[in-house]
Amino acid sequence: MVKTVVVVGAGFTGLPVAHKLLIYTAPKAIEKLKVVLVSPSSHFYWNLAAVRGVIPGAIPDEQLFLPIADAFSRYPSENFDLVLGRADRLDPENNSVLIITNDGTTREITYDQLVIATGSSIHGGLPFKSIGTYEATLNALHSLQDEIQNASSITIAGAGPTGVETAGELAAAYYHKKQITLICAGENVLHASDVIPSVSQTVESDLQKLGVSVIHKTKVETSSKNPNGQTKLVLSDGQVLTTDLYLPLFGIQLNTAWIPTGFLDEAGNVQLDPYMRVRGTTNVWGIGDIGNIEPKQVTSTDAQIIDLAANLDLVLTDRESEIKQHKAATKKMIFITLGRSYATGQISWWKVWGWLVAYIKGRKIFVDSAPNYVNGKELRHKPM
Repeated sequence: MVKTVVVVGAGFTGLPVAHKLLIYTAPKAIEKLKVVLVSPSSHFYWNLAAVRGVIPGAIPDEQLFLPIADAFSRYPSENFDLVLGRADRLDPENNSVLIITNDGTTREITYDQLVIATGSSIHGGLPFKSIGTYEATLNALHSLQDEIQNASSITIAGAGPTGVETAGELAAAYYHKKQITLICAGENVLHASDVIPSVSQTVESDLQKLGVSVIHKTKVETSSKNPNGQTKLVLSDGQVLTTDLYLPLFGIQLNTAWIPTGFLDEAGNVQLDPYMRVRGTTNVWGIGDIGNIEPKQVTSTDAQIIDLAANLDLVLTDRESEIKQHKAATKKMIFITLGRSYATGQISWWKVWGWLVAYIKGRKIFVDSAPNYVNGKELRHKPM
């Protein structure tokens, strides 16, 4: 008899969970284990580096996109299956997921255990995260690179980490050759990220040094394309801006539309219990951005992956009574880089030296660690 674990989503959480089950659980499972990994994209997108990757020529495509099938080729076919498609509907009563495959057909997959790891998207479909298939994301990235190359003025709305780093990367790459404007809803950048004031102040100062114009305490009310291709922005304070390229980088959209609404809270998060199981179920689990157990930060993913994989291992080896609660992260960790030279960050409530952040993250934005991550050799900061 075969036990099937379906992992929906092959991003920063779903992909390593699948690896851990195949490496550690499959050899000792009482019944044969089959892991089915569902992903609309044939390639893993190292989108941590997208803030620099959108700049033409900054990072080669093959460093941003790594083939998933190659990463799982060492596992026997009876233990692993990669399904290219997107989840359309979850039927928990019948333990099945309906998949619309990339070739347009539908496939119903039954499961013994299900892991929801479909993550989130950027509003407006910008390729700072995967937007579907590998080809669609790659084409969108190349199109955005062309727009950035041809733009004389670029306006970014949203002064969270993605917006701030994008503004900094663009300013560092083009240094005063393009007009870069950052629209910030609060009095300071990173106001919604709960950073200490000195970190925010350092980022503001560095952006100023790079020539970024920051507009505080305002939001974009409307945006519309002019006949000449520029975008007209009407701000909440009454200002009207015209820009060659507009990048709305505020907020995310959770990829949970395929999940029954009874499993979601008002914000669209999947409601998880302390064991990372979906409330109201016995065999459905959630991880990453879709969950409601802790802030949606990549710094939290290692611990979530380890805890969820451990609990699934216990369930699949008939030791379910031993599963443990996931302890949500309590220590704030954020590293901000603006190009290769300007950086700052904090761990807990301590500010980190800028030169250290620039060395650790600013040089390559971790693209050098992507192959080992995708191939199941190591997590971001912990061994696999």
